[in-house]
Amino acid sequence: MAKPLTAITVAKARAGTVRREIPDGGCRGLYLVVQPSGVKSWAARHRYRGKPGKYTLGPVLIGTPETDAPLQHGDGAPLSLASARELCARVLREVHAGRDPAAERHRRREQQHKAEADTFENIAEEFLRREGGRLRTLGQRKADLALLYPSLGGQPLEQIRRGQFVREFDAIADQRGPVRANRVQSAIKALLNWHSARSDYISVLTRVPARISIAERARSHVPSDVELKAIVLGAEQDKLFGSYLLFTLLTATRRGESAGLRRSELSSDGATWIIPKARYKSKHDLLIPLSTAAQQVLAAMPVLPRGDHVFSANGAGPLGSFAASKKAFDAVCNVRGWRIHDLRRAARTLLSRAGVSVDIAERCLGHAMTIVRGVYDRHEYQAEKRHAFEALARMVEDIVRPPAATVVPLRRAKSARRK
Repeated sequence: MAKPLTAITVAKARAGTVRREIPDGGCRGLYLVVQPSGVKSWAARHRYRGKPGKYTLGPVLIGTPETDAPLQHGDGAPLSLASARELCARVLREVHAGRDPAAERHRRREQQHKAEADTFENIAEEFLRREGGRLRTLGQRKADLALLYPSLGGQPLEQIRRGQFVREFDAIADQRGPVRANRVQSAIKALLNWHSARSDYISVLTRVPARISIAERARSHVPSDVELKAIVLGAEQDKLFGSYLLFTLLTATRRGESAGLRRSELSSDGATWIIPKARYKSKHDLLIPLSTAAQQVLAAMPVLPRGDHVFSANGAGPLGSFAASKKAFDAVCNVRGWRIHDLRRAARTLLSRAGVSVDIAERCLGHAMTIVRGVYDRHEYQAEKRHAFEALARMVEDIVRPPAATVVPLRRAKSARRK
């Protein structure tokens, strides 16, 4: 009959050339396992439904006093002799009750792995990886989702309740403003809807309304002629960011569309730019005939060695760090309270002032026509848009450098000369 193990015999048990299992006479089914490497662990031997089985309890703990912390099956924590006996007795009771402890542990580990794989951050990163190519504002979406990683990123998505999301949105609104909070909420909603379509998950934000309406978000600011003149004159002195701003104004494009311009998107003569549908909001290619002034901006940009991005530090990637660049630019041009997107609004206003028809002006901005016209009217209006963009460039030039007034001398009447 095996002798009961003691803390001293456990500590002094030596490794052999082969794996050893030393039975504990003080607890039926408990074995001290000593590997040839000297690593020691505890195991419970049992019979489940007539078949022998072994359940690993955990590594051996030597030289540390016992604690009253609750013990879990196979949680990996080191076990003293007393703790190992307690767990072994619990395992044998489960076997006697008709439960397979090894199967139960496998089920718990699967649940744990699933919970770890289905955390909010992991699902968000998978969403960005799979859908990133279809997202027009991928960088912005990444930044918005990442705001919730510190607080909710490690939690299983299915365990996050609506109130937790709403409290995070409230905190973002307090710290960063309601517009950013609304944008983050929209990003989270899109993520949850995407995950719902791929699993049994039901979004908890389905009925949560937007924090601010579209009308409240809409901006109507258009730079005045005085402000526009200062912006353009400042842009002419800045070879990178300023050239980008000027090109954005002359093409009436959105911030990211002009920033992502590649030379491969230009025609061979440089007179036409086609924004690919992958980068355009409407998901359709947009043809922009470049005015002479816009072509001159591009002609002044150097060909960069690491890629074909035009507005870039090295050509490898598009222009970024808009906030920092614009802050420095505002200090130079001395205009405050405007955004880069206001240049697109200013361009649309100048097109109207130049007498360009509403239909052509809207096409210059790439706005979608009505359903019927969009289906039947396939004409590109390239000539009309080229005329419109040239008119826009002339309007900008007249604002920045007004033409000198022509003085017409008055001719004296014949009767006056006779006298």
